[in-house]
Amino acid sequence: MESRYREMSFFRFFFRLPKAVVVVVPIGFSFCAMHGQLMVHQGATISTKLNRWRTPIAKRRKFFLAYSVIACVLLSVRVPVAHSQNVGIGTATPNNSALLEILSTSQGFLAPRMTQAQRNLIPAPATGDLVYCTDSTGIATPETFYYYNGIAWVPIMGTGWLLAGNAGTIAGTNFFGTTDSVDLVAKTNSVEGWRLTAQGNLGIGTSTPTSILQTVASGAQTSSYIGNLLTTTATTSTASINKYGTEILSTGGWSGTSDTNFGLLVNATGGTTNLSGIFQGGDVAINTTAPVTYVDDNGDMALNYSSYTASNGANNDISVGRWSFVRITGPTASYSITGVAGGVDGKTLILFNSTSQQITISNEDTGSTAADRIWTLNSTGDIVIDGKAAIEMIYSAADSRWIVLSASTVSTSGTGLLFAKKPTDQSLTTTTLTNDNDLHLAISANDSMVVEGYIHYHNTGSSSLQMAVTVPTGATMDIVIYTDDVVLPPPETWTLTSSGTSTGDMAMNAVDIVIHYYGVVITGSNSGKIQIQWAQAKSSSTPVTFKAKSYIRGTLIR
Repeated sequence: MESRYREMSFFRFFFRLPKAVVVVVPIGFSFCAMHGQLMVHQGATISTKLNRWRTPIAKRRKFFLAYSVIACVLLSVRVPVAHSQNVGIGTATPNNSALLEILSTSQGFLAPRMTQAQRNLIPAPATGDLVYCTDSTGIATPETFYYYNGIAWVPIMGTGWLLAGNAGTIAGTNFFGTTDSVDLVAKTNSVEGWRLTAQGNLGIGTSTPTSILQTVASGAQTSSYIGNLLTTTATTSTASINKYGTEILSTGGWSGTSDTNFGLLVNATGGTTNLSGIFQGGDVAINTTAPVTYVDDNGDMALNYSSYTASNGANNDISVGRWSFVRITGPTASYSITGVAGGVDGKTLILFNSTSQQITISNEDTGSTAADRIWTLNSTGDIVIDGKAAIEMIYSAADSRWIVLSASTVSTSGTGLLFAKKPTDQSLTTTTLTNDNDLHLAISANDSMVVEGYIHYHNTGSSSLQMAVTVPTGATMDIVIYTDDVVLPPPETWTLTSSGTSTGDMAMNAVDIVIHYYGVVITGSNSGKIQIQWAQAKSSSTPVTFKAKSYIRGTLIR
């Protein structure tokens, strides 16, 4: 009876508690539950509502168990390590920087899960609300976390491009870039590599590109540095394909006051070797889509000129660099050019004598290096031309010589003047008319030229002389040869009106005789040469000789 009475008294104590029991944990205290730890700080309140104390006995026993738990909690009250306003789950020492810290190595945090439709029905979501969407589509595929940014629900992992790529994108809607007027910059090792400006210009090596694409390589580079390199590698194929290295189209109307279109602008300077373009295995076309030669220029071509300052007298091995049109200045008296340095196979060179002085283009002059020497006209003979004259040459690597293609003199009157002189003596012992090595002039078709000249004839024996003049086919000629032979009464004359017709034996007996000739040549449809010929009139072992400094001169009359 006594034991029963104590049990009943104990039950009566609990059952007589008020309708609701409130347990208040003092500030800075904590308590533990039966499963895991619940850390409560700063006067947190735990409340438990009880049924009326008049509950049947069976239910009162259940309440007894509940109050036993509460008693256990009350008995476990202890002083915490620090006073703070944060909560820890799974830890007795939540981090001071966190309002709530959850610590576990076997369980995770489970956020609210819902569909997109359910998420969109959340009334007045607060900025920062977090949910997990189970049927996410579009750029945020697969399903992912969404947070509310104050305006819309935004996928946490769906607003940027993923390292492994994205799926479900829409061109134009989804893009890589900016939505404001700010440049887009790409860096490697914290160094800017390229920049796409807000104006749409792409710069590589420059932060201020001024064109659609601009590349700049500045500063010192390593020995292995390669600048802009555009490589098109095409292997063999049986298909009909077109392979373009670079294609640039510039079409449409242009209405500006200064419109300039550059298909390709290359400025290569400053290096040991500067190459603006190398073309291998194909033809190069300019203003045509069907080239028929390695270089096919369907239009005009201009050569910029460079100046060379020559000196009076002989100019040996002159250096004109890589120019093909050279304007010669400087001399105040007659001068000569004996050779040109830097000859390259096939290179053409135009020398323009801008002075008023005579210039001599020396043939095979030993004053210049052998590889720089000049062959004039038909391989030999100096060319003497007046001021305002031009001469064109081409270099032959096989012969290691410059070869004269043409020479002319242009004056305000429209006449042309050509010279050729003998640099050395020439002797013959044949009776067959032979072309003089040096005394010849080029003449164009449908042209007229006054021809005159001087010959120093040397005769050391009883041999005699005959002469002739050849002209292009179809040309007419009238040339008179005359001399003052000290033996015969002066003057003696011979008139030549047919190409290649001999004077016959001129019967000159003196050792040294001066021969003059003068006349006119008129060409038809054929161009060619006015050529002096000569030989012995009678066979003899004693040669006849034309001495050096003999010359021929032609003046065009138009």
